[in-house]
Amino acid sequence: MDRVQIVAQAVADWLVSEGKSGSKVLIGYDGRFGGEMFSMAAGRVLQGNGFKVAVTKAAIPTPALSWQIPVGGYEAGLMLSASHNPPAYNGIKIKPHYGGSPGDEVILPIVERLGKTSPPRLGEAGAIERVDFISGYLDKVRDMVDIPALKKLAGKVVFDPMGGAQVGHLAKVLKGVPLEVVEIHNRLDPMFCGLTAPEPVESNLKDLKAAVKAEKPVLGIANDGDGDRVAIVDENGRALTAHELFAVLLLFMIRQRKQTGGIIKTVSGTFLIDRIARKYGLDVEESPVGFKYICKAMRERDILIGGEESGGIGFKGYIPERDGLLAGLLFLELLAKSGKKASELVKEMHDEFGESYYARTDFHDFGAQETLKKMKAAPPVSVDGEKVASINPKDGIKIILEDGSWLLFRASGTEPLLRIYSEATTAAKVKRLLEAGAALAGTHK
Repeated sequence: MDRVQIVAQAVADWLVSEGKSGSKVLIGYDGRFGGEMFSMAAGRVLQGNGFKVAVTKAAIPTPALSWQIPVGGYEAGLMLSASHNPPAYNGIKIKPHYGGSPGDEVILPIVERLGKTSPPRLGEAGAIERVDFISGYLDKVRDMVDIPALKKLAGKVVFDPMGGAQVGHLAKVLKGVPLEVVEIHNRLDPMFCGLTAPEPVESNLKDLKAAVKAEKPVLGIANDGDGDRVAIVDENGRALTAHELFAVLLLFMIRQRKQTGGIIKTVSGTFLIDRIARKYGLDVEESPVGFKYICKAMRERDILIGGEESGGIGFKGYIPERDGLLAGLLFLELLAKSGKKASELVKEMHDEFGESYYARTDFHDFGAQETLKKMKAAPPVSVDGEKVASINPKDGIKIILEDGSWLLFRASGTEPLLRIYSEATTAAKVKRLLEAGAALAGTHK
């Protein structure tokens, strides 16, 4: 509780320094332990510093808070959530007035103020407004999707909110659409229905895959604990990689929706995006890892779509933020408009733009920064017997080979890890590149 109040006081001090005294602040929480209690504790601090504070009446997805901040005229928002991390964790996401992920210009001034006002100033809980805007959020998501087109679909869709904050929401958005929503892990649960972590990655999709094989739906969709990430399982029970998902949705935006604009991906993103962009004459930006960089680009430029390796995708015409529920619905719209199955769409994408295999390996308790410094000072001229075509130092060091395959070395932003990533046109080459990368870095497992 003390830590929550220290962070809330630092946010209050930062807002005051920005000339935002007395403005409106929104606080939300997902289904983790203590979410409402921590939200009210943070709210008392903001209220005690003269801000007009509102706290959600119930658990909500992070994208709902992000959407409501600019809509409701809030100067900032706090989201009590640890996103996709295991049940034992909780945290605070800070959202500025635009509702998206903040950059260092927001985070660093807040960090500098942590613990500088002691004790935090506390107001009265009774002065905090309790608000419910989930129906407005779901209406907005529904407006972003072509509902008449979805009515062409029949059968089932299996939805796995992983016991998180999107529980029940897909069915509400699809009301009136002749798709039966079969929802698993369908109760809001701080233990995420027994999952190790509510993260929509391959290792956590066993139950969704089994449900898809049993129910024979048109699609399986998973969201993470706070609802901003997505995973897709095709009608055969195969999980699409995040790279395949991003590429297929990009083609959907271009071909079915006839939309244009720039594309932004992180340095760990797939080369499929570059190939698609070249065909359609669209610009591609590559950012460091972290949705805050994508958010900044979406706020400043005409960006059609932005995505990251972890399944977070943002779309033109919406808030500059990820939304796992919206991404899943747009994939359903793609099925309806194309008249094809998910597996067919993925195969056609690969047939046209090439195969993509991807993997990552992590090395614990390793001197990541020193390794990166040495590699940047003396980058290799060849890897796995192939010449290095270019070097991207934007986030760590990315080594691009002549055939477009690549190796990326970067330090984790949240853990003491050196991460090595690779993408190539065969699984065997990815394996070789990762082994070569480990040797270059001087690591061993």
